[in-house]
Amino acid sequence: MVLQYMLSGPRAASHEPAKCKMKAKRKVLICLLLLSYLIVGNIGYNLWVAEEGTPVWKLFTVPVICDLWAMSKNTATMPGVVMGILYSDKDSCALINHEHVHEGDVTDGVKIIKIGRGEVEFEKAGQKWTQRVLTKPNSAWKATEISAE
Repeated sequence: MVLQYMLSGPRAASHEPAKCKMKAKRKVLICLLLLSYLIVGNIGYNLWVAEEGTPVWKLFTVPVICDLWAMSKNTATMPGVVMGILYSDKDSCALINHEHVHEGDVTDGVKIIKIGRGEVEFEKAGQKWTQRVLTKPNSAWKATEISAE
């Protein structure tokens, strides 16, 4: 304290920490004020542009999430739907027809050739194709014969 007093004078030694705390509090308050302004503005905008009869929860959800949810409900019952991918450089796996599969596995007569970050490559009877997650399956899946293994 004495060294600080000698280097910067009596006023700087006693008031510097208090000024820093006040500046930090001001910054936090300004950030909170801006954040609340954005939230209230978003709520007001969503209520203003909403169609009559729209459920309130739909106003504040991300449309992409709603679209993926609707798509998963429509495609989940089709054979050959890639429900999800767990990608890794060493050993990737995918969820297809509610079955956990790896590269080289065969499910419903269709061989899994390669599992990428966003798509899976398949082969059946010399025909190769790729499918992305939650997309409509190739017509080759419909022609599969379910074998009793």
